[in-house]
Amino acid sequence: MVHSRFISRFFLVAGAVALLASCKTEPRNTEELIDPWLRERTPVNFRLESQIGAAVISNDWRNDAVGSISVSIITGGLDLTKVKVEAVDFKYPESEYCPTASITKGSTLDLSKGSASFTVTAYNGETRTYTVTYTQFTDPLEGSYSFVQIPGILDASNAPKCAFVLIGGWDGAVVMSTVMDKWWHWGSGYMPTDEDDNTLSFRLEGADAISGATYGTIVNTVGADGKYANYLYNNSIDVNDKYRLIPQGKSRWGKNGDGYIYIFAWDDNTYQNPLYKLSLLDPGTYTLDEKTAALPCQALLRSFPGPFDVIDYNWPDTRWYTDNVRHVIWLINKTSDSPVPNHDDLLQ
Repeated sequence: MVHSRFISRFFLVAGAVALLASCKTEPRNTEELIDPWLRERTPVNFRLESQIGAAVISNDWRNDAVGSISVSIITGGLDLTKVKVEAVDFKYPESEYCPTASITKGSTLDLSKGSASFTVTAYNGETRTYTVTYTQFTDPLEGSYSFVQIPGILDASNAPKCAFVLIGGWDGAVVMSTVMDKWWHWGSGYMPTDEDDNTLSFRLEGADAISGATYGTIVNTVGADGKYANYLYNNSIDVNDKYRLIPQGKSRWGKNGDGYIYIFAWDDNTYQNPLYKLSLLDPGTYTLDEKTAALPCQALLRSFPGPFDVIDYNWPDTRWYTDNVRHVIWLINKTSDSPVPNHDDLLQ
């Protein structure tokens, strides 16, 4: 009996000792937990000048000390060595735990080599370096264009080549020709072809981030002859208001998504009062008021609404050259996706 009591007490004491031993705190090989507010380093908004749309802000889950920001910007007329920062925002900016950035609104970044970096410091001193990269926001209209001359349509063998097609005439008597098919109607010292050696330079200047409407500037540069065309039929009838599609010198353009290019005077820097609208046609065949135009290249098209009711059964050339003008087409070829190198200088 004594022996059994001893054994029972022995196991009871041993169990108590084991229980106490199990309650002892053992060291663990884990990082100390830190309040995430103290480590916050992620911007919720980032914006540069000439930026279109929102920035894409990403963190690297494999390396908490680095992050990336990608933006889309309009580079035309922008000095990439000092791109202005318009916003670097964080959650709860009034909080004492709000992180700080090495750049602020009004700072500049040098993106001339394609990227730039800045550092965000958390409340607890941890840092994260963000690398900013950009893609160029473009409009397919932007670029440089030359004129494409074609033979005469009515008189291919004798008419001088030119880059201007004209469609006009009253209903049932529509004529399509080049502007030089009746070359003798133009005066001594000036011709519609005076502009055929010019270069048209379109540059994107801005875009509406919500609507997608784009706008920019145009330079119609003189060629080797130093001339702009003067459309004065028979030295007496001024048709510049119909024939001219791109103003001389500098002007502006805008696109609002309806398929047209709106042309503005240079002085209209708010793009409020378009002079007229154009279509940019790709090479192909088009039916325009009873006539089939086979365009070998791109073309700028200006169409007129009428009425086309100036009827003269003496059948003068004025019936489509000056009266009843329906469509004016300038034949062009895109030579570069960039405006001319001195576009900015030519705007001065």
